[in-house]
Amino acid sequence: MRLFMVVVVVLGLILGVVPPGEATVARIETTAPLQDHAEQTVQAALKEAVDAAVKGAAAMGLPWVHLNRAVVLADAVAIQILATDTAPETETDEAPGPDAESGAGSDQIEETPL
Repeated sequence: MRLFMVVVVVLGLILGVVPPGEATVARIETTAPLQDHAEQTVQAALKEAVDAAVKGAAAMGLPWVHLNRAVVLADAVAIQILATDTAPETETDEAPGPDAESGAGSDQIEETPL
């Protein structure tokens, strides 16, 4: 009987110390119609698709979203987001930009012609 009590106490301590990792994660995919391939039209369709996906995540109670993929198709813009109810971990594996030391231009995106 004494051995049984020791086992119960040890299991209780193990289960009480290790909290379960219960995070809710959802992958949400949505599209928005595309009239033509002009830059403004693509940006508007992209914004519409992201807004719809974020509203869906908020309706599910998932406040953290990450844009995973965006694709321009012939007649639509398709996006995929990952939504979760836990805060994302800080990303430390990103390499600093070319102007990281001076801080100049770090918020600008360079475009190169194809």
